[in-house]
Amino acid sequence: MRLTRMRITVAAGLLAVSGTLAATAVAAPASAGSTTVVMVNCAGQGQIRPGGYDIGCTANEMLATLHWQTWRGTAYGNGVLKVDDCTPTCAQGKYIKYLVLTVLWRPKAWPGHAGQRYFTRVTWIFTGKRPGNARAAQTLSLRAY
Repeated sequence: MRLTRMRITVAAGLLAVSGTLAATAVAAPASAGSTTVVMVNCAGQGQIRPGGYDIGCTANEMLATLHWQTWRGTAYGNGVLKVDDCTPTCAQGKYIKYLVLTVLWRPKAWPGHAGQRYFTRVTWIFTGKRPGNARAAQTLSLRAY
């Protein structure tokens, strides 16, 4: 158990340091022709620094209370992963909250939006308790709905 917490602490530290380095490394201002990378929500709208995100557009899992430290070609932040316990059913279930560090990465061209890019991956790292079957860090593909 202690080794797992140590790994999470090390991963969180590396994430914080890499976020600081990324913010420092990209000190030059963006050119007039560049666009900000977006996170595409379930309604197909591009969001910059969203406060929440519905994973899979089912409302069974969602990132909430997101606070972003950087938002460039990679975005680093922290927040809460809310998971519906679906007891007795998903409609009547309660959300269990887990603290996470969040990374958005691998931006690609956003189809149908000339010159714009969207994040195609999200990784979160649990910083405390986590669901029983979950790994300490999880990565999911994001779609441009």
